[in-house]
Amino acid sequence: MKFTEPAMRPPQEAQSLLLRATQGCTYNKCHFCYVSRGYPFMAVTPDQLEQEILSQKSFFPANTAVYLTGSNPFALPTNKLKEYLAVLRKHFPYFTRVSMQSRIDDITAKSDAELQELCELGLSNIYTGTENGNDTVLKLMNKGHGSAETIEQLLRLDKAGITYTAFYILGMGGKGTGLASGELTAKMFNQVHPVRITTTGMTVFPDTPVEEMAKHGEFIEASEREKIEELQIFLKTLAIDTFYDGVHYLNPLNYRFANSDVEKKNLVLADIDEVLRSYSDNELEVMVNRKQMRSL
Repeated sequence: MKFTEPAMRPPQEAQSLLLRATQGCTYNKCHFCYVSRGYPFMAVTPDQLEQEILSQKSFFPANTAVYLTGSNPFALPTNKLKEYLAVLRKHFPYFTRVSMQSRIDDITAKSDAELQELCELGLSNIYTGTENGNDTVLKLMNKGHGSAETIEQLLRLDKAGITYTAFYILGMGGKGTGLASGELTAKMFNQVHPVRITTTGMTVFPDTPVEEMAKHGEFIEASEREKIEELQIFLKTLAIDTFYDGVHYLNPLNYRFANSDVEKKNLVLADIDEVLRSYSDNELEVMVNRKQMRSL
């Protein structure tokens, strides 16, 4: 079969060598997700990966960072990932890191020994769909894991030496869940060690289960004010040494700072206070323009 899903990458991988690993998602049941629907899960062969490397090799240095695209390539068996890493090492002997996306249950499926071996072979960075620390919200959106499993599995990555960026969706639980989600998500992350936390704002995209839920009154979108208030309590509660990266077009507000930089964090919190004081609910809706985001 031919790969038809457009390749996507996190903003942090803009300078990396991007190589197709998979398309689709092994789970594909999250009610909010619009990314991989309609695409069967497929993985490249090592030979296909090598051909793709050869087509781009002259444009990247031997010590390039590599990002393997796909919704969750980490779901692949360890032996398959080891084959990929061997091909990469052959052509880029000094690559600085290999990164990819993972679900929490993809980590669960691998033993401690497998995680450590993959890290030693160069698979040293993961982007993981944690999404939220509120179990009620995770269940509502059919995420397939709870906050306790998130903590357990991210601690296993810590032990193996694999760094990770954690994703968090503001407003994921809909109206009335923001403050609880912000606090619970920060408390969850305070127990683990993400190098980066990146947020997006919950957006009801066409042809997703949450769109049907909204039509039937089973999901009511949080206002932009509530999303911002959720971000505010999240940042106030977040206590770990990590980097907050909220520069994404789906966010209601965009900030980037090291959480250990108290002065910068206080400036961000002051700015959030000012936004909440200065704009009416309607002005915030117009300013964010979530309707336009749905068409992008």
